[in-house]
Amino acid sequence: MEAQSLSTCNQCGKKFQRKAHLLRHQQQREFPSLTCPSFPSSRISYSLRILISHPDSGDRPYSCKFCSKTFKRSDVLRDHFSRCERRGNSAIPSSLERGRKRHACDECSRLKVKCDNNVPCRKCTEFGRKCVKSRTTAASSPEETTTPGPSTPDTGSDRNSIGFLLNGTGETDFMREFPKSTTLSPHNKAADFASIAVDARYEPVGVAPSMYQGYREATQEHNLDVMLSHLEFTAFEQRTNNWQMPGENVMLGSGPGDLFVDRAAMDQRAFDIREKLKYTAATLNPPHPPSKDFLDAIGLITVDNFAAYIKLYFRHWHKHAPMVHEATFNPTTAALPLVLALMSLGGMYSKEAADVLKLKMLLDTIEGYIFSLPGLNDEYELPGRTYVKQGEDAPPEWQQYQLEELQGAYLMVVLQYWTGNETARIRARQQRFCRVVAIFHHLELQTVQHSLTLEIKDQASFQTWIRKESFIRLITMALMLDNSFGIFHNVSPRFQWAELDVPFQSDDHFFRLANYDAVLASKLVPLRRMKIKDAFLLLFSPPETVERDLEILRSDKLNALDMQMLIHFLYTHLWAATFCSPIASLPSTSIPHLLAPFKSAMSNWKLLWDEIKSESLDKGEWNKLGFQRTAEGYFETVKEVAEAFEKRVGGGGAIKGDCEKGWHLKQVLSF
Repeated sequence: MEAQSLSTCNQCGKKFQRKAHLLRHQQQREFPSLTCPSFPSSRISYSLRILISHPDSGDRPYSCKFCSKTFKRSDVLRDHFSRCERRGNSAIPSSLERGRKRHACDECSRLKVKCDNNVPCRKCTEFGRKCVKSRTTAASSPEETTTPGPSTPDTGSDRNSIGFLLNGTGETDFMREFPKSTTLSPHNKAADFASIAVDARYEPVGVAPSMYQGYREATQEHNLDVMLSHLEFTAFEQRTNNWQMPGENVMLGSGPGDLFVDRAAMDQRAFDIREKLKYTAATLNPPHPPSKDFLDAIGLITVDNFAAYIKLYFRHWHKHAPMVHEATFNPTTAALPLVLALMSLGGMYSKEAADVLKLKMLLDTIEGYIFSLPGLNDEYELPGRTYVKQGEDAPPEWQQYQLEELQGAYLMVVLQYWTGNETARIRARQQRFCRVVAIFHHLELQTVQHSLTLEIKDQASFQTWIRKESFIRLITMALMLDNSFGIFHNVSPRFQWAELDVPFQSDDHFFRLANYDAVLASKLVPLRRMKIKDAFLLLFSPPETVERDLEILRSDKLNALDMQMLIHFLYTHLWAATFCSPIASLPSTSIPHLLAPFKSAMSNWKLLWDEIKSESLDKGEWNKLGFQRTAEGYFETVKEVAEAFEKRVGGGGAIKGDCEKGWHLKQVLSF
């Protein structure tokens, strides 16, 4: 049968089943006499015919201004610039840059928001920021080039464009893709780590003034600015009398009388850290190798500095969040995420400013390595690759490794949020902490408690109790950080009230014991603490039962950290019941009745706080506390929020969520 819909050549009448075949036939008829000289019977391809019909003129109009090589096409010249050996650190001519030209002001570019290109722009005017355009716009000719600073990466290459869009032009702020780790195995049981000898010059002198002394006398906006600025890392450490003393020796681990369990093992661990960071840095932004400054920063991790930074952590930061069991911690055998986090946190207390800057240059790479590990990586939520839930039936080594791995991930979030660059802070809040919380939910840590039947009768049972207590301390600190994000950035809590069933942290004195022999010698017994939810509800006691309920709280021996946690929850639920509740905006809602329970809770909290603070001052223990001392500042914030809501009587405009630090509070207090 004859094929249907045949295509016919209008010159020779030949028929084809496909139009493509007809088109090829017609093209071949345009050059009927062209054949290959070597093979006369062969026909020359259509592309070769086009080349013959348009012979090369030999023109190479595009030349490299650095090495004088010439090219026929501009895109080939542009690719040549990225590998031209004579270009050095000079910028690529802006007329040949890849990607879109950037015209946004510095602030809009840093915050990754749309800019209207005016000076000042609308965003900077709205938020009261200084609008500056320091980036040079595209040049009109290839000769117009700019010379970047020594620490500025090549922004003219599209290989760096993602980093530029995420973090700006700083090489240390570059947000990179993270490598995959292929192995994950538990370490052997940690050996006892040598006790840390602290020079007398470390001891605090005198009683530091209250961080919020004179808080009430200032204006509301000034109050808030003072509180936010005091909670920055440097200002907070200085005002809590926790900063480096003038004569403090940073090299604590280098003295002849200060030996570790195994210096050779410490040296090997420092070497492993350097190699892993070099590998991670090399895989973050291929094909560009790590910069010389970055490699110099990695070289800072010597065995002496490594040991000194670990000790500086326990000397300065540990009191803020004592969740790592110091007596049994061994940096040569502990999980590497925890070792890296402790080393980085401790290094922030070095009195050598240059060393601190070098460590900060490594923070993004350290974070990238930690959150690239199996389980901590976001991709481990895929089916069949979920985080392994070991349970209490797993070997103790695995349980300990899992604990240390999570501790390291959490502390890395804290470190980046406190001392990282602006992009790192946002990433820690919006991405890394969410991943840590997801693992906590998967392991059901929000309900972790000590076993009612556990009796500490040997070393194994003591280690079991310490491990469970460490988990409790980890989740309670994560709860406080979760509430802190809501206080400072108006972020909804990741942990819901209904799912929490965790107690307060147990006695610090028992947690400091090294082993079961120390338990027998001290004759201490771990305290069973009440649950956080129960204590929080007792704060709302009505006047007729307030004395009885407060006595229950006193009998549990609440401390400053417990009160800090309660005031965080009080702020979170006050904010949810007022500015975030549609019921509070109904005309039928009585604002005084709505706020009455919270006012009672604030009054009861302040009463207990004054008692705890007075007792701590009398015993001389107040100056030994960490950030728990800032609880009174949070109380003032809760009080100001309640008063602001009462004055606005449920009205007001929209309040931005997940905002810059304190912006929503400034907006509320301006109503």
